[in-house]
Order: sequence, then C-alpha cells, then structure tokens
Amino acid sequence: MDEALLDNHLAFLAAHRGEVRRSAAAVEVIGESEEFSAWIPLSADAMLPERVGCVRLVPWSGAGWEARLAAAGFEPAEVLVHLEASVGAVLGEPVAPVDSDEDALAFAEVQSAAFLEVGEPDYDWWQKMFADRALQNYRAPDQSLYLLRVNGAPASTTLVLRTGPITGIYAVATKPQYRTQGLATKLLTQAQRDAAGGRLTLQVIAGSDAERLYLKLGFRPAFRSPHFRRP
Repeated sequence: MDEALLDNHLAFLAAHRGEVRRSAAAVEVIGESEEFSAWIPLSADAMLPERVGCVRLVPWSGAGWEARLAAAGFEPAEVLVHLEASVGAVLGEPVAPVDSDEDALAFAEVQSAAFLEVGEPDYDWWQKMFADRALQNYRAPDQSLYLLRVNGAPASTTLVLRTGPITGIYAVATKPQYRTQGLATKLLTQAQRDAAGGRLTLQVIAGSDAERLYLKLGFRPAFRSPHFRRP
C-alpha cells in the first residue's frame, strides 16, 4: 500500500506545486519551481529521459537504478521519508477549515512568513504562488486548509488532502513569533480528526528536525524516497 501514500503526495504536488504526468513506466513531476520537478521510475527497465535533472526513487522502482544514475552523471541528494501514523480517538475542539478568500490569503501570508526570507531570489514569485494556490484550493472537496489566528493575526497553518482512505498532511507552518505555543500541535490534532477511520501520512527530509519531531509524535517510516540530481 506504499503506492497509495505516494499517490496522495503526487495529488498534493499537482494541486499546489505544478503538473503530474503518469505512465505505466514512470511519473513525471513538472514543478512550477525547478526544485519540485522530478522523474520517478516505476520499473527497473524504464527509459531515463535525457534532460531530467532530478530522479526520485521509490521502493518499487526496481533494482539497479543507483548504478544507472551514477553512470549518467547523477549524484545522491536528499532523501524524503514518507511517514504514517495510526489514528485513534481524538480529543479537543475541532478547527474550522478556511472558507473565504480573505482567510485563504491569510493562509498564504503565514506560508510566506514561515518559509521565505524577504529579499531572497524569487520572493515575490513564491508569495504570489502561495496566494494563487490557496485561493484555488480552499474550496476543493478533497482538501481542507486550516488557519489559526492569535489576537486576530494569522499565525499557523496546515492543510490536509484526501485520496481514498489516505489523509496527507501538508503546509505545516507557523510564523516565527508564534512558535512554541502549541498551534501546530492543535492543527495536527485536527488532521488526525480528519483521518479518522483511515490512514494519516506526511513527508519529511531524512535526518531533519521535522523527522525527529514526527517520530516523537508517533509517526513511523513507511518508505524512503532517495533523490539523485545532476550537479
């Protein structure tokens, strides 16, 4: 069932980060930003495209890919770990999903404050992309965007995306001045509530602080997805 976890992640990428093209041999992710673009082989004998800059492997990609990629000039890069948690009884008050353009834009504001540095390259592009995607997706029936405010100010976000029995957690973010106040924990509890009766998943970089945090919260590795990039 690892394929179902990947399908959920690909659905998020298609909705929020670019385009996903599937075939029997491979999945191609064409990101709005190059960092999200990748080619994922689904068999050992899939033909490697000439102009691909990032290849991402999954357990069912088949054997021999590491050697093939090294011979083609690729180098090992980050490893994405797909985590999964069991869902039991959930206590506490529910959080209402975003239901207006105003709150969707506030959701995007938190994303920008948490993930971007003012003055960095493409800051304006990312800020607009976050806003456009939030406005595009908050009404989608397979998604729920969540926003917490502190004294009226947008402070913390997450979103969940549902594909069959899988509920994926994405866009976990808190503005720096509101961190360590339990806001993200409250939103993760809402994600557990959304996943009741199904499966809950998310993805983190192997060895990161985020991975250590989610392992402490009861998530367990489902599979690893190593990336290989051309230098």
